Amino acid sequence: MEIKYDKIVSEGQQLRAIVMIHGWQGNKDSFKSISKLLKINNTTWFFPEAPYSYNGNDLKKTWTYEKYPGVWEIEEPKEKLKSFFKECIFTEFSSENVYVMGFSQGAAVCYEFVLSLENKLGGVFPIAGFIRDQKPPTLNVHKNQKSTPIIIGHGKNDDIVSIDSSKTAYEKLKKICKNVELNIYNGGHKISLSYLNKVKELILNDIDNKR
Repeated sequence: MEIKYDKIVSEGQQLRAIVMIHGWQGNKDSFKSISKLLKINNTTWFFPEAPYSYNGNDLKKTWTYEKYPGVWEIEEPKEKLKSFFKECIFTEFSSENVYVMGFSQGAAVCYEFVLSLENKLGGVFPIAGFIRDQKPPTLNVHKNQKSTPIIIGHGKNDDIVSIDSSKTAYEKLKKICKNVELNIYNGGHKISLSYLNKVKELILNDIDNKR
């Protein structure tokens, strides 16, 4: 089972790719409204869909599954995502012009997989996410991502994923990475327009600086 995805190609010369990783029980349609809201031209938007169905419902997807009580499959989805980025993203775009946004479980994918990629990225944007409990509790950030811009977003009233999860991720990443920021906004388990505008500004300025 490979990663299925949709993509939207905006107007103009395609200068960049933005990869949107949905959360638990989401699917490849979950983030499409955000691409329309942000209106970033010269961009190809990719919407990968998690490979596992939640409770047999093909409209609700998850990036991992419980192999047996308390043990979750981690390596298999990482290998699927690795193939997706290599074959579908990096064949079309230089990795430094690729930006990845993940929400909730998708943010956990950013922390545990995206930041481990060897190909240096243009930016990584985990929202309302968490670092999975591990022993030892470490982050596998590839050396090539240590200067990659990372903007963490989280609603201060999130009652699904505690804001403390993003604060913990921020503190861990600060010790490893040179360019990490925590953006706390009003609201609950959602994505703030103010946060999206901050991400948009970074993406547009980044391309301008590379010209």
